[in-house]
Amino acid sequence: MRLYLFDVDETLECSGGPIKLNSLVVLRNEGHILGLCGNFAMVTLHIANWHHLFSLIGPMSMSKTDFMRNVRQHVPADDYIMVGNILGVSGASDDSGAAGEAGWRFIKESDFAQGAS
Repeated sequence: MRLYLFDVDETLECSGGPIKLNSLVVLRNEGHILGLCGNFAMVTLHIANWHHLFSLIGPMSMSKTDFMRNVRQHVPADDYIMVGNILGVSGASDDSGAAGEAGWRFIKESDFAQGAS
């Protein structure tokens, strides 16, 4: 079982990104854990039944790096993957850097949309 955290802005289709929500439903149905690590309000305020898809939302009042470290410490999984942006390349947030600092594997949003997992 893998644990995926997704940035929202410029990552998910609901906020200008290439990742379709249907692809996340497939992951969830395969038994993986999905969470949000970014502008979660864009999802919670605009997508009905978001809570059936995502188990975790954050980072709330902490950095993305700290959120990922806390999740890894308290939620068991076989692999921890952050899907999001590379600052200045594909978006305005440094999801790649945060994932690296937290010890998570990183997948660029466009690569994930094309099938990387």
